[in-house]
Amino acid sequence: MGRKPRFSADEILDAALTLVIEDGPAAATATAIGQAIGAPSGSVYHRFASRDELMAKLWLRTIVRYQAGAVAALQIDDVVVAGRSAVRYCFDWTAAHPGESALLLQYDDRDLSRTWPDTLARELRQHNRAAREALRAYARRRFGADDGEVMDRLTFAVVDLPYAAVRRHLPDRGRPSEWLRDHIIRSADAILTELDDEHAAVALRPTQRGGESSPRHAR
Repeated sequence: MGRKPRFSADEILDAALTLVIEDGPAAATATAIGQAIGAPSGSVYHRFASRDELMAKLWLRTIVRYQAGAVAALQIDDVVVAGRSAVRYCFDWTAAHPGESALLLQYDDRDLSRTWPDTLARELRQHNRAAREALRAYARRRFGADDGEVMDRLTFAVVDLPYAAVRRHLPDRGRPSEWLRDHIIRSADAILTELDDEHAAVALRPTQRGGESSPRHAR
């Protein structure tokens, strides 16, 4: 029976994250990580086959943690509250996790994944699909539709707008100002309310046969 590892994978990843944030990805070597946690570099390679695998798992762990909260916000029963919460979550998470936020905003998964093991690349695709499906489920719940235009406008409101706001301020300028947070939430809310109105009007159009209104969905 093998000896139990002294350091957990998360402890090693936490040390790597600190090095990446402070000095860039090249600083996260097995030797530097070992020194940070008081362990020989062999302890790092006991957990991770290579540095590429370590960096891949660090980035993947971070995006999965972020997505979990975003999905939870979209699943709130009240669809209006859910939409606002999804936008607010981006600001709240980046404020609570500045190091992880800087990692996600500095490095693109398309660049990192070129050196990822296939199993981790598949895992990332699975998590991304789950996040997209959560957005589609929200669209169906709120608007009764998830066609291309609905998804484009919804994604712009709850993903693109807050992402652009925090990206402009992180990692070099700190957290976004409160006025910007409030403005983005109101802007996203206006986009989603406009979609509400458009789809409510479609739902109430007279049917061809009887001329009576036929609501498509109730909220």
